[in-house]
Formats: sequence, C-alpha cells, structure tokens
Amino acid sequence: MFGFSRKNEFPVEGRTVLITGGSDGTGRAAAIQLASKGAHVVVVARTVSKLQSTVDEMKQRFLYISADLTDANECERVVGEVTAWNDGSAPDIVWCCAGFCHPGFFTEVPLAVQKQQMDTVYWTAANMAHATLRNWLAPVAPSEQMTNSRRHLIFTCSTLAFTPIAGYGPYSPAKAAIRSLSDTLSQEIEMYNGAYTQRHRNSAPAADVKIHTVFPMGILSPGFDNEQKLKPELTKMLEEADKPQTTEEVAKIAIAALERGEYLITTMFVGNIMKGTALGPSPRNSIIGDTLLSWLSNLVFLQVIPDLRNKAFNWGKTNGLPSPPGTEESAS
Repeated sequence: MFGFSRKNEFPVEGRTVLITGGSDGTGRAAAIQLASKGAHVVVVARTVSKLQSTVDEMKQRFLYISADLTDANECERVVGEVTAWNDGSAPDIVWCCAGFCHPGFFTEVPLAVQKQQMDTVYWTAANMAHATLRNWLAPVAPSEQMTNSRRHLIFTCSTLAFTPIAGYGPYSPAKAAIRSLSDTLSQEIEMYNGAYTQRHRNSAPAADVKIHTVFPMGILSPGFDNEQKLKPELTKMLEEADKPQTTEEVAKIAIAALERGEYLITTMFVGNIMKGTALGPSPRNSIIGDTLLSWLSNLVFLQVIPDLRNKAFNWGKTNGLPSPPGTEESAS
C-alpha cells in the first residue's frame, strides 16, 4: 500500500510473454530482457526480418508472428496462435509496444496521417487488449481456474499523455486515449477479479488480471532519427529537459517497476514530475509517495505551464508562421 513491498509482483520465469512491436525499440529490448529472466517470449510485428533478428538474441523458448495489429481480426489470430503454441494455454503477459510517432503542428499534418497515428498507436493497443481480455476473462470451469497466479496486460504510453507539448498534436491524443483506456480497464477488471476470488463458481475467469501502463519520454529507438527530422524546432526547444534514454534503459526500468507492482510507470525523474500533476483518478503506486509527488508537481507546474505557452508565443513573434519540416530556422 505504501510502496515498501519487496515481493516480486511480476515473476516471468517459465511464463509466456506476448510483446507487440517486438521487432524494434522498447518492445525488442523488453523481449530480450524478459527472455534472459527465463520467460517464453512471443514477438509480434509486421516485418519478418526484424522479428527474426530479435528472436536470434533470445535464449529461451520463443516464437515470432507477423501481423498487422490495426486489424482486430489479426489480433484475435495472434492470441489464438500463441495459445496453440503454448500447449493450449493463453499467454500470461501481454505487453503492447507497437506504434510510432509522427510529430508536427496539428494544422500542418494531413488528417490522413493523424488518423494513421490513432490507428497505429491507439488501435493496435486497444485491438490487442480486446482480443487478450476476451480470452482471459471468459468463464471457465473450477478445474481450469489457476491458483496463486496473475496475468498482466501492459500498455506503452508516453508522458505526453500527462503534459502536452506543442508539435505533438497528431501523436499525443492517441497516447492520451491509451491512458484513458488503461484507467477504465483498471477499474473494470476488478469486477472479474472479484468473480475470480469465488473460484467455486462457474462464472469466474481463469486468473486474476492486473493492468499497467509505462510512460517513457524520449527513446533512442530506430524511429528517433526520423522523428527528429519531422519535429518542429519549437518542439525541440520546449522539450529540452527530455534527455532521451536507450531502449535498454527504458525496458530495464519498466520491468523493475512491474516487479514492484506499479500501475503508472515512468522512466525518469522529469517524467515522474509530469505524472504527479496529472494523476487525477488513476490508481496510485504509493499513497504517501504519490500524494507528496502530486503536491510537488502542481507547485512546479504553476511555472511550467505559463512558461511553455510564453515560449510558443514568443517563437511565433520571432519566426512567424510554421515552415515545412526541416526548413525552420532556430530562434535567435
């Protein structure tokens, strides 16, 4: 309750982990690190060659599946294939990492690209969550119910879901939607968990389920260089406090937080401050720690919010209207 528990809340040895977006970035790093802890890992992405490269680094039992997760039917297929590969048992852990960032000012980015952002960021996660939970939460006979076991559904979000930054209009709404979905599911899932505690009833699911969401900041992933080419210079200035982390760092910090049983997971101090100002009705990792964090964050953001707006205003005074990506000049 107060964040002092030392029990590993996320044991993975011998368990089956399904990771979407597992061929690149954080998904790939998480897959390799979880495999090193003894997990049986399934990675899902579109590009077969990248998937093969990922599984080549894993030492445990593994599988890769090529799929387009913007298609809900593909997510159902993936869950079915993993279950069949796993001797008829559903995956124990599903981690949604698929997606990419296309920065730019809202009015400057075509709506078709913005829709693609929602499809590849939000809907890949929502589709996989829907397919996974429909499998996990289906009622089973008492003899099929697992004891002393918990399944985990993990979303990968962004601190932009806490704090808006000009230039991420196409991307931030999709990440905010994931955060909202996570909060909703974290509440809904308790109905099923309550039924699970009454294991003598035929209306119970097979296992207890916990929801988590990871909120990294900048990540030095394969898509980062391309993102930098598209990113407005104003955006780069506004996010100066964001010191990008490697995918290995993000995965390691996230897994350690999962082992502590955290719900909303940030990967650096600045991200934690951003989280503190936007906790709202989200479940707390630590009642005392998150309450103190919220007080501190709200004091900090009394200065941060006007500062961000003033910088954007002064940028417009100095530079005028936005130029196409890659042609802007830095403010003097």
